[in-house]
Amino acid sequence: MRLKLTCCISNDTTGIKWDIEMVYRAMDNSQIGTPESHEQDNYNFVQVSRAYLKEWRALTRKSPIASEILMYLIENMGRTTNAVVCSYTTLMEITGVSRASVARAVKILKEDRWMQAVKIGNATAYCVNAKAFWQAGRNQKKYAIFQATVIASSSEQESDFLEKSQQDLRYIPFVDLKDRPIVGTDELPPPDQTDLDLD
Repeated sequence: MRLKLTCCISNDTTGIKWDIEMVYRAMDNSQIGTPESHEQDNYNFVQVSRAYLKEWRALTRKSPIASEILMYLIENMGRTTNAVVCSYTTLMEITGVSRASVARAVKILKEDRWMQAVKIGNATAYCVNAKAFWQAGRNQKKYAIFQATVIASSSEQESDFLEKSQQDLRYIPFVDLKDRPIVGTDELPPPDQTDLDLD
């Protein structure tokens, strides 16, 4: 059952008139809570980890063009691959800046590990960091695959591509509920003997 509330402004002295309409939606009980019932959830949404928002603001201050390119890639990335294939010419048209400015922005995004880039002739496949951004159904972040399936020649890649592809992208550690965060640089007291594994 869904409740639909509509507000209509009338010309009379009563001001606002409220219409409340109850909308019943029949749903087979076998579909509730199944993956099929959430198949269209977040279809046109992109999710972002709250922990990366501060870093994203820092990126925007550091290079507004890099942030704009990242937003463009996120808007257009594949639902399960987080990948977009486009040329520098496309990025120049989107941002309205020179090739050199686009190159600097892409370099920042790669160095700061917001994405990986794989060259395919004159175009490049940009793989957005799925730890920060993903687009999958509810509770299905695991389907946001970071690596894109791309056929590319090794001669088209940068000389250190294999080395760079082994590096992890930007990672911000999360404090688990059972962890005790320690703020500051003060020296800690020695551990309690009950905390030590003496076996």
